[in-house]
Amino acid sequence: MKKLYLAQIPNGEPLHEDLFNSNGAILVPKGKIMTPRLRQQLLRSNIEYFLLDATGFNEVDHYLEHFEMETVKEIEEVRKVYTESVKNISNEFERMRKIGNLDKKVVEETAHELVESIGRHQQVYLGLEGIRRKDFYTYIHSIDVAVFMIVLGKSLKLDRKQQERAAMAGLLHDIGKTRIHDNILLKPARLTDEEMRVMQEHSRIGHEILTKELRYPADIACAALEHHERMDGTGYPHGVNWEKLHLHSKMAAVCDIYDAITGERVYKKAMLPHEAVEFLMTIVDKHLDRSLTTQFVRNISVYPLGTRVTLNNQEEGIVVRLHDGYPTRPVVKVPRKGTVRDLLIEQTIMIERVHDPREAAVG
Repeated sequence: MKKLYLAQIPNGEPLHEDLFNSNGAILVPKGKIMTPRLRQQLLRSNIEYFLLDATGFNEVDHYLEHFEMETVKEIEEVRKVYTESVKNISNEFERMRKIGNLDKKVVEETAHELVESIGRHQQVYLGLEGIRRKDFYTYIHSIDVAVFMIVLGKSLKLDRKQQERAAMAGLLHDIGKTRIHDNILLKPARLTDEEMRVMQEHSRIGHEILTKELRYPADIACAALEHHERMDGTGYPHGVNWEKLHLHSKMAAVCDIYDAITGERVYKKAMLPHEAVEFLMTIVDKHLDRSLTTQFVRNISVYPLGTRVTLNNQEEGIVVRLHDGYPTRPVVKVPRKGTVRDLLIEQTIMIERVHDPREAAVG
């Protein structure tokens, strides 16, 4: 007999073999369609896995293949939208840098496409570290912040139109950097005090671009000015009272910090997502709003797709799927055993260690 976990069986898939309990009785017959209702009935009965007889050994591979193929389809759609968004925003920022203008329609359409795509594939966006930043100083950072703001906005119950406005605020929050010289913007080392003073001007410059030149409304322009403000008044450019900031500015502050610390720099190693989450929680109440930060942490991917982990039963595996609202309980494929562990179902199984991506792979 071989185990087949409930999490491995996709909805709408007919079973190719009879599924047995530990006493040899058929629990679910061959040909039965897996449905959300049947899954819930089984879960309520504390049934987490079935047994296959010898003729059904290949079913684990069949379901794992289906499991991964569905993820691949989602990844390809997400990659297409994400890549197109990066291209569009990069082009518009370059136009701003060269001729002092950009196409507001492109920004609006990019925000709309991101909101629509994230609405369908949120966990794939959050789980795909591989398609994200290769160079922190590129315009990819603006896309990442917009993605995080959409996710945070969804969790705050903002409607689609409000999510799009939050996304535009995220896309444009660093537009002031188009007027910072590349010698500072792309410097492969820590900035001097004077260079940092110049860099910090990007907030004020960006706000002026958005309000005076491009005529954006306050709820979109505010994030450019205020995303470096902090709760204790130590932020810049004005050190203003946190309570006076627009919601978009507070959201951008959280999202900007997270994306910055998980981005690789020449002089600083990127934090892994779970390390970044721990860091964020150390600066709440002092630099960031506790409520917003907690909401953010609950909805991001602590263990992105492809993350290699060791479980507390000493099995080594790869994160292959994420659950909305449960960032610490992903689905983990265990290659050496040809099975998966759904940590949302198997409550006693926990992630004990996250492997550095540069280590040798499991298999």
